[in-house]
Amino acid sequence: MQNLELQNNDDSILNFEQYQGSDYLLLIFFRGAWCNLCKRQLVEVNSLINEFTSSNIKPLAISPDTKFKSSLLKTFLRLKFPILSDTEFSVIDYFKLKTKFKDHITSKPAVILISPDHQVIFEKIGKEYDDTMSGKNILNNCQKIIKSNV
Repeated sequence: MQNLELQNNDDSILNFEQYQGSDYLLLIFFRGAWCNLCKRQLVEVNSLINEFTSSNIKPLAISPDTKFKSSLLKTFLRLKFPILSDTEFSVIDYFKLKTKFKDHITSKPAVILISPDHQVIFEKIGKEYDDTMSGKNILNNCQKIIKSNV
């Protein structure tokens, strides 16, 4: 996988490989702050953050929202993992997730697990806006994949 990076809400650059370190990286692509199903998924992942951490999985959420909206959403939902803005669709395009919903271009809902050696080892790409995984389902799938790769 190419080394990716996006600007964080505080204007610093978040380099995916540096953030990941020797852990697994869980990329959660969501449509935006306006998507209630997406917000529910983020809250569910957040409620399981200790389980993700103990499984050496670092979540990272990405949407085409502005940095301002991403920052507000992170604060409002009290998320303990980064939410990054990809208004240029650089990472969304890298994973071929760009789609159109009503009048705007957005991201397909997707969950992608990256191994410590930077390989995609699991992906679930939603076909429709409501085709998302629950936080528990994400955790269970990730743990199962990790266990089978050890």
